Amino acid sequence: MLRKNTQFFQHRAWASNEAKKELDDGLALLGGIDKPIVSFFGSHMVSPGSKYYKHAERAGYELGRRGYAVVTGGGPGIMYAANSGAFRAGAPSIGIRASLIKGETVGGGVYTNTAAYSFLFVRRFILAVKSEALVFYPGGFGTLNELFEYVVLIQTGIDDKVPIIMVDKRYWKGLFSWIKREMAKQKLLTHGDKDLRLFYFVDDVKDIVKIIEKSANA
Repeated sequence: MLRKNTQFFQHRAWASNEAKKELDDGLALLGGIDKPIVSFFGSHMVSPGSKYYKHAERAGYELGRRGYAVVTGGGPGIMYAANSGAFRAGAPSIGIRASLIKGETVGGGVYTNTAAYSFLFVRRFILAVKSEALVFYPGGFGTLNELFEYVVLIQTGIDDKVPIIMVDKRYWKGLFSWIKREMAKQKLLTHGDKDLRLFYFVDDVKDIVKIIEKSANA
């Protein structure tokens, strides 16, 4: 069986051209959005009616009616909830889908714009490159992968500094207690405690809105 990595090396021209096309198309899509953008991340396994789903839907709605566009990974769970809220508010609601991930396909009806990507590194770039804030709900490995990639880009100054908002203080407490206890104590964080100040921990939708609006007016 041919490994996927081998396929890319055997079809280098196709891979590079396809990645460039996805990048160009994504930047053009974002360039057409005339409102400030907020990106939402979180588990695709969260079901409608759950507390996280309702929370993300309210957050998308409140930001949407205040003039923000909402971008998500275009999948189910937290992503669909946030898009639903933004769409209900009449705001731009963008879904940046991963075409090769099984279980990420959802019905339409809550998007003003969608795009599908074969290359996850391009997708992650488009998800955040024009965003005024990154909102993270509870999730699994995929959510953590996105979280720490963006943290590193901001920490190193490669990306602009924007609020990284962590929803549900209790959920994130264990992870960040470990970071403080082990990484910070052993001086493994590049800028020490300053790196930890990149994060905002919230429980209420109103606090998400407050942090984003304060940052926008700074």
